Amino acid sequence: MTIPSDTAAPHTKEGEVFDRRSTVVDRIDEAIRRFPDAAALRNAERVWTYREFGRLVDAFARTLSERTGQGEFVGVSSHRDIGAVVAIVGALRARRPFVVIDDRDSAASNTSKVHLLRLRTVADTTSPDGRVTLGDVPERWLPADTRSRSPLPDGVGYAIHTSGSTGRPKCVLVRADPLALVVRDHVERLEVGPGSRTLQFARLTFDGCLTEILWTLTAGACLVVLDEPRLTPGAVLAETLEEFGITHLKTTPFALTVTEPTPGMRLRHVINGGGPCRPSVIRSWSVASAFHNAYGLTETTVCNLLSDPLAPEPGRHAVPLGTVVGDCAYHLRPVAGEEGDTGRGELVITGESVALGYLTEEGLAPFGEPGAEPGYATGDIVEEREGALYFVERVDRQVKLRGYRLDPGEIENAVCRLDGVLDAVVAAEAHDGLRRGDPDVLVCYYRGDADPRILRKSLETVLDPYKIPSLFERAEVFPHTPNGKIDRDALGAGRRDRLISRSVPETGADQRILRLVRDLTGVRDLTLEDNFFDVGGDSATAVVLVGHLRELGWSDAGIRDVLRAETLRGLAERLQERGV
Repeated sequence: MTIPSDTAAPHTKEGEVFDRRSTVVDRIDEAIRRFPDAAALRNAERVWTYREFGRLVDAFARTLSERTGQGEFVGVSSHRDIGAVVAIVGALRARRPFVVIDDRDSAASNTSKVHLLRLRTVADTTSPDGRVTLGDVPERWLPADTRSRSPLPDGVGYAIHTSGSTGRPKCVLVRADPLALVVRDHVERLEVGPGSRTLQFARLTFDGCLTEILWTLTAGACLVVLDEPRLTPGAVLAETLEEFGITHLKTTPFALTVTEPTPGMRLRHVINGGGPCRPSVIRSWSVASAFHNAYGLTETTVCNLLSDPLAPEPGRHAVPLGTVVGDCAYHLRPVAGEEGDTGRGELVITGESVALGYLTEEGLAPFGEPGAEPGYATGDIVEEREGALYFVERVDRQVKLRGYRLDPGEIENAVCRLDGVLDAVVAAEAHDGLRRGDPDVLVCYYRGDADPRILRKSLETVLDPYKIPSLFERAEVFPHTPNGKIDRDALGAGRRDRLISRSVPETGADQRILRLVRDLTGVRDLTLEDNFFDVGGDSATAVVLVGHLRELGWSDAGIRDVLRAETLRGLAERLQERGV
């Protein structure tokens, strides 16, 4: 990947000089020495002290050193248990790169990982006492092709796979050493120390789990590891946070929007990660703890930006991404099609925190240009205002509708600032929900109790007319992918299914017109006394409405009929006079 040079000075983190020789393992060893009898790990049944944890890690690291060679990958079972934490830390201590293997993935997917990384061994982490054993890769995952591969660069800590949302998952190789500064920054900013309790929330196949594990165990705190049913967002997660006295929680926007803080919680710091943070989340959680927003990429060392504690602010334009953590810097490069100094651009992460690159069958494809500083173009458009960064949109989510280039994220932010809105997703779709031809309508799905009419009127004061969605669809809950991100395809499919279920035409011109206008505007409490343009209709949707009217038999219906009708009743009467 080519990262263009930028004449602006990169933004770097100010701070003291770090001892770069200190690793996360060194800091865990120090915690074991200082707090041998303190709780290091606990599950629903028992507690492991730092002394016990250290012995488990030592035992596995010795086994790993004896059974594998330098630079050889080891698989770690993804079971959410104490042994998985021991295996990850043991691999770091033995300086053997690891990859988490999930039994729930398809055999083909795991076979591909085994083949690409040349795995021979997998750590069994299921023992209830936390002991980890090392076994051979299961036969069902063994590839037919066992060719050798050119040696990997020194210092690889782990492999992590992208979600595959834009195609086939990619294998990213990340170095171990940059973890130390990332983790240290988290410990300091989140005030982690003896007496702190972190809930291990992220799935082990996601690199977010590493900050949870390492900020805890390098600081003499306790990591709470529970099975997934206890982490279900909502009332169950709230009960878990109370029962186990969790003080530090990093979780997804989805979990934060459907879980309510309670007086019985002991939270000190809560971090939003894995997706855009909405003002409603800050309003809810900042009263219960110090609340932070975080930003990171699979192609870097877990986390790149972390905000200071955020407080709710009236009229907040957006939520800042934070300042850099670890050995990291950034610059903005211009977005194609945008001219002038707009204060926004595609975020490019630079510095030692950038991962080595993608591992392919042909070898390592490094990030950045040969001989230049490592750099990764994120694909995220951000805006810089008063020294702070704000997320705008993914480059690949920019849409062109009716001749205008739009950033759905900008519109989502505007919607989420309005009263009665918890979250919003904006998408360009076909008016009938079918994927044929170019999209012709801007749809806003939102959670909350706001009235679509009021939303539209409020947006008229803050957005250009062409940016205001034509259709507002209220949703009780947004569908989510396994990694906690909003499933935008499922949202569109849901609207399509609802349109199909309402496809049987009502009798009478007035009921047919009401149904059509409801589907075009998202306003469900329409009456015949409403004006089409007052409830969100515009010139584009008027054309769509006329097309549907003609399909229903009013072949001579035209734009003038819609424009001249003061109410929907008037339009119905005008059409009824002509018959079908």
